[in-house]
Amino acid sequence: MRKLTVVIRAELDIPDDWEFVEHPSGIRVLKIGDNFVDFDIAPLTTTSSSPDAIWSDSDVELVEEVLEQVSGLDTDLELSYPQ
Repeated sequence: MRKLTVVIRAELDIPDDWEFVEHPSGIRVLKIGDNFVDFDIAPLTTTSSSPDAIWSDSDVELVEEVLEQVSGLDTDLELSYPQ
């Protein structure tokens, strides 16, 4: 079996009323209204080889098969303010 490492880095410009809080479970998350938001890996699939292919997570069996292979996941949220 081989290891595949996926590195995803995203920057979001968030409204001032979205809070960066510690959830009771101990993880740092966004708080938007009454909702806590964390980020996770979401595999997307397509059967099309077209450059304009539509990608989605609608193939539930394949998405679950991919997610079953995840042996570790770490999410690090950092809040910064523009200078």
